[in-house]
Amino acid sequence: MQFLQYDLAHPYPKNRLFTVITFVLIALVLPVLVIVNIITVGHELVPSLRQDFQQNDTIPLLWTTTLLAPLLRRKAPRCQPKDFGRGDTFRLSPSLFEYKVLSSWRTNSTLKSEDEGRVEYRGGSFDQCFVYSIRFDLSAIESTQTLTVVVSCPSFPVRAFLETRIVFALDDSKDIVGQYYGGDIDILDLVDSESQDYRRLVFAVMDVMSTDSLSTLDGSRHSWLSLSTRALVHLQEPSFTTTILVAKNGTSRMLDNDNDLGDAEVYRPTIVNLMRTVQHAVQLDLGNPGPDNIFTNPLALNNTFNANPPLAAFNARHWVDRDSFQYGAVEAPHLTFAEMLRAGVPTNITAALGNPTGLPANSTIIMDYMCPNYQARPMSSLLANVFIGTATMSLSAWAVLRFVTAMIAKRIRGPCEPCFDKLTHSWTDGCVLGVTCTCGGLPDLENTLVRCGHSHAVVASGLATGLVPPPPNFLARSNTETDVNEKGEFSGQDISIQEVPK
Repeated sequence: MQFLQYDLAHPYPKNRLFTVITFVLIALVLPVLVIVNIITVGHELVPSLRQDFQQNDTIPLLWTTTLLAPLLRRKAPRCQPKDFGRGDTFRLSPSLFEYKVLSSWRTNSTLKSEDEGRVEYRGGSFDQCFVYSIRFDLSAIESTQTLTVVVSCPSFPVRAFLETRIVFALDDSKDIVGQYYGGDIDILDLVDSESQDYRRLVFAVMDVMSTDSLSTLDGSRHSWLSLSTRALVHLQEPSFTTTILVAKNGTSRMLDNDNDLGDAEVYRPTIVNLMRTVQHAVQLDLGNPGPDNIFTNPLALNNTFNANPPLAAFNARHWVDRDSFQYGAVEAPHLTFAEMLRAGVPTNITAALGNPTGLPANSTIIMDYMCPNYQARPMSSLLANVFIGTATMSLSAWAVLRFVTAMIAKRIRGPCEPCFDKLTHSWTDGCVLGVTCTCGGLPDLENTLVRCGHSHAVVASGLATGLVPPPPNFLARSNTETDVNEKGEFSGQDISIQEVPK
């Protein structure tokens, strides 16, 4: 690799020009290297918790928000994903209900048992999920009505089946309206009674519609201890698939796959109204309300709710004889809250429907992700990193400059002539380090530090480190010009020997 070798003991040709160019390049490049290092190492990636699956790749400084800075700065790594599987419980970003994972699947094609398991979740929205079925459970002993909602997620973000349970009761400590914040905190303590906040609207409609259901299905009006019925609600009309009635005397009856409620058939409008209320609320929480959702489209109220009139021969004034938690009793001439909503009252509920505020843009799982984010370095660390980075890059640039200028210098100077070394009686390259040539005559052996640039000079130094073959005309020239005897004396026809001054 001779072309990579260059000895700095030899001066550069046109050394002033090379010196000027070197200092100019240093003056231009060094500030650039400092700025580049400040941009690249001025901030460091540190782990942090974020509620969205998106790393923070921005730096809040004007000089680092230019178009060039992100190109010089390494991109922040992605957040660490979470897993998702059977038994997990979570809330979505609207945070209306709590969901439990019944199953999750690693494929969207034909399901096999080995496909069930935990899957990766990267913060995707649940707006493709929908309410598949609802089970209505009435307990006359506890005076509660529990709706168990099954949610189907066919594809994105994962294929899964979820479940959420919503309890309505006469006692607000059991009811979802009273349990949402807990203690004595109510939603109306946080927002105005006329507010369009989506939480207020959802709990307002559930409050009045559950009052209808708890009143009409009061334990004194039927002969059951419990009623359990399941309906598919993703259809145009709910289809009841299973109904189980347990009488107060302990006998039970089960109706299967005939869309028949048996003795509870007269209460179908009440049960369907409550199911539809919960269905629309859950769909809103999933981020998939649809065009006919009562919370986003008030015109859908009449098509969604049945007026639910009283049974024949029943005292109409006592059909719904209970007060709601926040909105009082049914106002005459209406007989149910469902009828009131269809008529546009109470106005602080119906007037606010259609444009709920505060609803998150995407319905994603509420969880914290470990995300590397940029943070400014402390001053001491910044100075140390900038110095080390600049020094390293400067040394690399200096090595490149030396190599380039050496190649240019070789081309400017041209090839070296061979010289004859008296001590070794051989020809050597006059360009190697330590070789000193005399100019056209015999050297003074006591003073060998005489340099020349003439061709065909005689080597006076024995420090030659590389040998080259003699030129083609060496034998002819040596016969005609110079004779060397056995004692080391020179004689020649054309050489004039001069003494070299000490």
